[in-house]
Amino acid sequence: MRGYTCCMDLAYRDLGGEGPPIVFLHGLFGSSQNWVGMARRLSDGGRCLLLDLRNHGDSAHAPEHSLESCVGDVLDWGRLHAPGPLRLIGHSMGGLVAMGFAILHPETTAAVVSVDMAPRPYPRDHEVEFRALHTDISACRSRAELDELLFPLLPDSRTRQFILTNAVRNGTGFRWRLNVRALESATITTDFAHVDGRFDGPALLVSGERSPYVTPQDIPVMLRHFPAALMETIPQADHWMHASAPEALAEALGNFLDTAGADAIKGRVPRP
Repeated sequence: MRGYTCCMDLAYRDLGGEGPPIVFLHGLFGSSQNWVGMARRLSDGGRCLLLDLRNHGDSAHAPEHSLESCVGDVLDWGRLHAPGPLRLIGHSMGGLVAMGFAILHPETTAAVVSVDMAPRPYPRDHEVEFRALHTDISACRSRAELDELLFPLLPDSRTRQFILTNAVRNGTGFRWRLNVRALESATITTDFAHVDGRFDGPALLVSGERSPYVTPQDIPVMLRHFPAALMETIPQADHWMHASAPEALAEALGNFLDTAGADAIKGRVPRP
């Protein structure tokens, strides 16, 4: 890992790699850390840059958390750190940001991948996770105490451990690094209702066979916004296919980047 930098309010990891930039965007409650293992697998295909979106990870907090604001953050960040056309890969909420970016800024996009998220509004949920994130963790002295405290609210171990990646040391105790209140009032999951436009370049929608997030009814919606899109379903994968099917996901992403992403960069000129 080559370092962890914060500029323009977005923290990011630069894993290096040869070739044009590949930008990875995490999902709700996540961070750049979620993509590290996958990015290392794909670093032969380009310079891998992993962002913390606003109100997540080590990036700055802001009261607004909309599709427009997140896309704007990525655009400003790219002008500073990756001025060439971007190949964007986003999971879940990050998939919405990646697709929104491609539609709103096609001249700055070489290719786009959405992992288990269609370009449509999604209902707001995650009430249980938000209740857990309102828990006072300042008196906890160890990870074991954190785990015990959150167990009644989040009995599923994988969900609990994922949420606990956002608990960071604060003196002798812990604090949540997420901007919980901003995320509770976020509009990002519903904002695609107001997105009109299309991206004609290479696109890929990867869905998990055991995930409810992408349905057959979403395919024509995807093609309306991304007429050149390819569709791939990963067998036995759930929404968190980084963990449930990493080999298959890496193969799907690698094949797409090899055949579409590099060719798409030719002839594209980044916005000045």
